[in-house]
Amino acid sequence: MRDALAVLRRIRNHRKKGAEREFTKAERVRMEQEARVCEMDETVERSRGRSLPNDEAGWVAQAQAWRLKMEVALRRERGRLAECTQEADKRQDRLATATRQAQVVEKVIERIDDRASEADRRREARRLDSLGTSRWRREEG
Repeated sequence: MRDALAVLRRIRNHRKKGAEREFTKAERVRMEQEARVCEMDETVERSRGRSLPNDEAGWVAQAQAWRLKMEVALRRERGRLAECTQEADKRQDRLATATRQAQVVEKVIERIDDRASEADRRREARRLDSLGTSRWRREEG
């Protein structure tokens, strides 16, 4: 039975490592997307502060059109960030599940090993008791 559990442990550990890699990849993508959103947000905020009240109407209209385009792109990127965050959360849940499953198998194997070692200790204690008793009988008899 322990051999079957050892195989199961290897499978669970393999799944756990795969889940770790997937989560790391998803988290990296989320962080990159978050950086992109922050950068775009800062760019839009800086552009709002640049317009002067005495600028020509053509320049103001062009700046407004650019800002509108950037606002639309910023909303799209924020939507992508939300998707990346959801994906990272989903993969984190998968990692937590895989970790728990691997720990369960480890605990079962530990208990089996503990029981086996306890049985070995009892056998050894019985053997030593038997040896002690037989020696005592020889000395007494």
